[in-house]
Amino acid sequence: MKAAVLEGPNRINVRDIPMRSCITDEALLKVKACGIFGSALKYHRGENPWALHTLGHHVDNPSNMVLGHEFCGVVHDVGQAAYQPLLGKRVFVEPFNTCGRCEYCRTGRYNLCRQTRHIGHGAGWEPMDFFPGGMAEYCPAWATHVYELPDAISDEEATFLDPLAVAVHAVSVSRLQAGQSVLVLGSGPVGLLIAQVARASGAFPVICTDLFDKALEVARTVGIDRPVNVRETNLVPLLLADTQNRGIDVIFDTVGSAETQEQALRLLANSGTLVNMVSHTDTLPYRLMDISGEKHITGSSNNLYGDVLTAISLLASGRVQVQPLITHRVALADVSQGFELLLDRASSRALKVIVLP
Repeated sequence: MKAAVLEGPNRINVRDIPMRSCITDEALLKVKACGIFGSALKYHRGENPWALHTLGHHVDNPSNMVLGHEFCGVVHDVGQAAYQPLLGKRVFVEPFNTCGRCEYCRTGRYNLCRQTRHIGHGAGWEPMDFFPGGMAEYCPAWATHVYELPDAISDEEATFLDPLAVAVHAVSVSRLQAGQSVLVLGSGPVGLLIAQVARASGAFPVICTDLFDKALEVARTVGIDRPVNVRETNLVPLLLADTQNRGIDVIFDTVGSAETQEQALRLLANSGTLVNMVSHTDTLPYRLMDISGEKHITGSSNNLYGDVLTAISLLASGRVQVQPLITHRVALADVSQGFELLLDRASSRALKVIVLP
């Protein structure tokens, strides 16, 4: 079968690789669509965002990793008779599975398990010829981790269910209450999904920022209350004036730069919550008075399985829109072109690229 194999930093090749047979707990999917997400760009550069988020340090990526964890497909084969009802079903895949033994798994915080196996990330697996991923004609998945898709969700829309579940989890971590104000720093796909989930949860107003006009155009299309171009506007005095210096109740930083962290801390309300969606090793200074009052700073990691069910409901009901986020589609053979489009957003105006095997 054809698959997009990451062989090293900035080196991805579509190759013929063996198709894996199903083992006992697996289903084999014929992939219908797979999204290129922001973390895939980091893997492409040689980074390992999963390791930074989950282990707290960098781990080199293997040279035989098939990329892609945002995918859906049709169940082509199963590993045991109990899963035969899945055959022919169109499904989304929850792309990670945890050990079930550690303290995090046993206390319901399995999204923090350090022994996670992750499709498309090469994480947590025993050595194998090629680590599985969704940028391929076929991909194995755990039969217990597939979700049948309703007709209201198309194949392309289903590729957003993984980041949408991450957005649902981030909003739950923030302890957002209806009527509170929300600011999302960065209007890439995950930022726009968080903004929509916050709005669906009763937040008002929902404000988002970006440097690129295309992202802000899409934000308006999906109903975000106030998109702000931070290339043209000084964000902090604008929002402090608008809130009579009260600040914003909940802020999500999807950028993780020194500038966005400074903006977030200066704008955070006295009892507000800042949720950081990015992990890196940079040192970012702050003053103790930046977290005075009862301000909270937290991270958000992966999602819980129930968040997937919420994501499916939000997408199927239309409360979250994702079609406007799709700007480009490429064939599997042209996957390198898809990465190039996203790496040059200023010229390509790319926001979300879908790979169609």
